[in-house]
Amino acid sequence: MALAILVFSFFPDAVATYFSFGLFQYIGLGLRSLTGDIKMPIGEYVYLILIIILIINSILGLYKLKNKINTESFRTNLLRFGKQLTLKLVQLYVVFMLIWGLNYQKSSPAKSFDLKMDTSYTAVQLDSLSLYLMEELNKTRQILSDSVIEKTEVDQVFRNSILNYRLVKNRFPQLHLDKPVLKEAAFSSWGDYLGYLAFYQPITGEAIVRTDVPLLTLPYTSCHELAHQMGYASEAEANFIAFVVATESSDALLRYSMLLQMFTYCQSEHLGFIAKTGNFEKWKTIVNRNKAMLDPKVIGDRKKIKDFFIQRQHLLLPASTSLYDQFLQWNKQAKGIKSYDEVLLWVLAYNKSKQ
Repeated sequence: MALAILVFSFFPDAVATYFSFGLFQYIGLGLRSLTGDIKMPIGEYVYLILIIILIINSILGLYKLKNKINTESFRTNLLRFGKQLTLKLVQLYVVFMLIWGLNYQKSSPAKSFDLKMDTSYTAVQLDSLSLYLMEELNKTRQILSDSVIEKTEVDQVFRNSILNYRLVKNRFPQLHLDKPVLKEAAFSSWGDYLGYLAFYQPITGEAIVRTDVPLLTLPYTSCHELAHQMGYASEAEANFIAFVVATESSDALLRYSMLLQMFTYCQSEHLGFIAKTGNFEKWKTIVNRNKAMLDPKVIGDRKKIKDFFIQRQHLLLPASTSLYDQFLQWNKQAKGIKSYDEVLLWVLAYNKSKQ
């Protein structure tokens, strides 16, 4: 079965047709039907139990190995251990790929959105996009009152995210999702150590979101996780789907949340381009220009979000970042964690298609 899955993964169009928008839809719906009506984020407890089981089995395995070393040859024990480990890894591979992992191998959704994708962007394109995003940020923030932001509850953000998906599917039928599930994380502090705002739990089919973060990050993050739930495994593609939903929505809070994230990606990439040239005078000029162009309220909102993560950055475990980066690279996202920024290619292509 593992070999069949491996061979199948080399045919991305078939993966998209028969797995991502075929078998996976039934698997996901089945899991969400079991877990969706339970308010508790079951997926977090499943991970906790699996970690405990792994620790106990590791200790027992080492204890048994110690006793066997006294009665059997080292070579015999090593071979047995190697066979058992290989079998467990193959079993894990099969289960993971069938409940989620094959989604990483599907073809790009560019065709279904009728987009012509470039493979890279230029500093000029990023500068132009930054100017557009700043203009949209200012306009959206002007119609989004402070009282609306302050009074918005997490449950309302979740309901609106699901509603916006339902509305946008009239234009993009491929964004149909049966029984979407968004849940508040029970152990939000785990995110400080492992470096996440939310995650899709493939074992339970839940999208689990931290709610201790600044509220303005939640609408876009929630839409991103619903995209994963739909079968868009790539981080760039999930970001793009959330971008489309927000762009086509009349929900000012969702749109503003998306624009804040897109501008962060865009400005970071643009300044990175300039820094590589060594022209730090231009770098400072762009930073000062952007600050001057942004509405003071937008600057204030960005500062609150930035301060939140700066205060927690010392808690992040370096190993978790490295492991996740490697995981993404194994799953056809060559830039690893930087793959999130690749959404800019999608944004440029989408905006071009609208012209």
